Amino acid sequence: MKLQKQSTVILSILLLVTSAQADGFRNPPDTAAAVGEAGKVVAWVNDASAVFFNPANLADITNRQFLISSTIGYGQTKFRSLTGATTETTRPWFDLPSMAMAWPLQDDLVFGIGLNVPFGRQSCWDKNGFFRDLTPVYTSMMVVDLNPSLAWRISDQVSVGAGLDIYYGRLQFNQYIPWGAMPLGAGEGLARGTADGWAVGANAGITWRLTPDQRIALTCRAPFNLHFTGDMTVLGGTPPPYLASAVASSSSAATTFQFPTIVALAYGLKVTETLKLEADAEWLQYSRFKRMNINAGANTFLSSALSAPTDWNNTWTCGLGASWQFATQWTLRGGYEYLVSPSPNRTFAPSILDNSQSLVAFGLGWRNGPNAVDLGAAIGIFGGRTVRNDQIAAYNGDYDFSATVVSLTYTRDF
Repeated sequence: MKLQKQSTVILSILLLVTSAQADGFRNPPDTAAAVGEAGKVVAWVNDASAVFFNPANLADITNRQFLISSTIGYGQTKFRSLTGATTETTRPWFDLPSMAMAWPLQDDLVFGIGLNVPFGRQSCWDKNGFFRDLTPVYTSMMVVDLNPSLAWRISDQVSVGAGLDIYYGRLQFNQYIPWGAMPLGAGEGLARGTADGWAVGANAGITWRLTPDQRIALTCRAPFNLHFTGDMTVLGGTPPPYLASAVASSSSAATTFQFPTIVALAYGLKVTETLKLEADAEWLQYSRFKRMNINAGANTFLSSALSAPTDWNNTWTCGLGASWQFATQWTLRGGYEYLVSPSPNRTFAPSILDNSQSLVAFGLGWRNGPNAVDLGAAIGIFGGRTVRNDQIAAYNGDYDFSATVVSLTYTRDF
């Protein structure tokens, strides 16, 4: 038998992030150099990864360049309900690959293209734990971005760049349905669903070199709406007869998710020939995400009753990064970032697992001729999150988070 998504299922899936970040749906920064400086690479980024952080800085690249990177993360959340019941997430590991290329077309014009996973990740609660029948035990959200960009050095002082974002998103989930807990129902169903969709966005950046040792950079990533469509299958159990006629065995599902505008302002300072500092601040327009509306087709009965407001807030991040070339071939990196969660306690959901945090990072880079290898790591420092006034009372309780990411990047000049 097939069953359309309960709104609890869809709502939780589309709110998916793990505890590795505290700025909504975003994943950690791409490349080990960026991770090692806590993402503070908007002003000084000087390789092909500029397509991710500031396309204007592609103009600084004089050789063809290719890089490939992998960021491996570990994030876990533990929960204690108001009644004392406890549970925790499983499958804590995730991997975020990325690659980028830069190709100078002429002295002042550089083409770049990147492929990364800027939003998403997965969450998996203990299938025998407290949330078994209250939220999906497994959810996965992945948004891939193909990002062709072009940079132009207008003058010695100013560079500009812009890119097109071609997004592909995919959702997956497993959700138990307690038919046996309903009058005349029997057993337990397992709902499995998938949905995907495409969207197009844009990004732009400008870098102003105040002096040879100082620069200001401004970037903007445009908001976009990603429309997901898919279906759902339910195995096992028997729904009560009074619901059987209202539930289709198979139906489509559709929802549109609004991703935020992201604006970043950075100041970079070259203290010495070997030491660079950067201070960044970001603004994220998560107030676009006010409510989850679900079109469940023939099974709208099941989804509309639980469609709920989200009422996320606009939020921000700020931090400081540093890189020190302490030897001819070696660079040491470090950084700190503070991230503010956009989700209020009133609309908190177990599949969001979002909390304000501090992020401490460090990294090491090695370059020999055209080859470079970078390693970066970051540790999230969380306070526990206490939820007492949630719109869904069962989600009230205490949430404790832990998260660590490690990234490795190889870069080759041609």
